Amino acid sequence: MSKKTTNISGVSDSISEHIKHDLETPSRTDESKFLTNRKIGVSISESEDIELLGFSEVHQQDAMIEFARYLLVQGATLVYGGDLRKDGYTLLFSELSFQYRDRSQHRKNHFINYSSYPIYLNISKTQELEFKKNRVEFKKIAPPKIAKPISSTWFPPDSIQNKLIWSASLEKMRAEMNEVSDARIFMGGRSQGYSGVMPGVLEEALMSLNSNKPTYLIGAFGGITGAIIKALEGENPQEITEVFQFNDSNYKKFISEIRKNGNGDVDYAIITKTIQEYGLSKLSKYNGLTKEENQILFTTPHIPVMLHYVLKGLSKIFKK
Repeated sequence: MSKKTTNISGVSDSISEHIKHDLETPSRTDESKFLTNRKIGVSISESEDIELLGFSEVHQQDAMIEFARYLLVQGATLVYGGDLRKDGYTLLFSELSFQYRDRSQHRKNHFINYSSYPIYLNISKTQELEFKKNRVEFKKIAPPKIAKPISSTWFPPDSIQNKLIWSASLEKMRAEMNEVSDARIFMGGRSQGYSGVMPGVLEEALMSLNSNKPTYLIGAFGGITGAIIKALEGENPQEITEVFQFNDSNYKKFISEIRKNGNGDVDYAIITKTIQEYGLSKLSKYNGLTKEENQILFTTPHIPVMLHYVLKGLSKIFKK
């Protein structure tokens, strides 16, 4: 039996060639693009433990660029919420959307950016026009009922009341984003230092699982996505516990105040149990991959392998 050789990425040559064939077979018409008219939600942010895993933010960004490229080539519309910083993912997706635009369809948007109140109040008309030029639909979500009076200027989450408005706004945005998404991809994500009632990627993953969306979890970059994977496999990750979350004194104060005032709550024990009960079997039932294939997605450090299995699952779900 001949010895398998590996290429520079560390993937065996035989697997690499198989994946390359799957990914690079050209799609000439809308009919052959199996994600035409499909909206794929992308949930990604920085991971605190990414360097401990041997990666950097550049690696995660590279992975997301590759996912965006192949999804756009297959006709998908990308759906993403937030991150309007100069070096954030919104601007990255906007540039990719412009590069992969179909010049024959002048009115088609390739990317929908959801923005919650009051974040979008910080966006200038010039920035909005730039998004429009790049075929990006900039979707502003109306303030939640708790936001009274409604401000016309941006404000930070620097008080209990302001943070309550921010968290309710983010939850509303994420629910609307989940509603329109046909499938969801998760990668990285902060475990602490967020503006909502819980880690944003965790909140979006719970919505996706609870609505049985085809859900794909990339584990290589750790973060809260890594913790979600552990819970799906029956573990009790520390990141999804109150003890861990309350290490952030400001967050502890916020949750204590909203509990005292009856303005909401978050129970990490119930969240962990919900994910554990959903489990790998149910994840596989709805995302088109076997348990073994999902476990490869959970652990592979190789971007071509990540792409292969996510596109394989999406193809099984959506190809006619």
